[in-house]
Amino acid sequence: MEYFIILMIVLTITLFIEIKYKIHIYHSLKERLIVTFNIFIVGMIWDYYATYRSHWIFPGPGLIGIRIYGLPIEEFLFFLIIPYGAFTMYKFYDKKIK
Repeated sequence: MEYFIILMIVLTITLFIEIKYKIHIYHSLKERLIVTFNIFIVGMIWDYYATYRSHWIFPGPGLIGIRIYGLPIEEFLFFLIIPYGAFTMYKFYDKKIK
């Protein structure tokens, strides 16, 4: 559950920054979907390969418990939320702090 809570905190902060400071990292909905889909697919392939090779595992404690083809739902959310947060924070830094 902690993993999910951390992801929701990152998403909340990112949405707040995007809305408050009018930071838009994509020019259109189509661009947002294409970039997100590509990152998601590459991330999932990487994750499935890494778990198949036992580079890492996802033990039960700290997770909600819902798994899709062996990976926890939090890992799918990770590849949707974290890149969005990273791009937004970079754009925020570039626009407001620099």
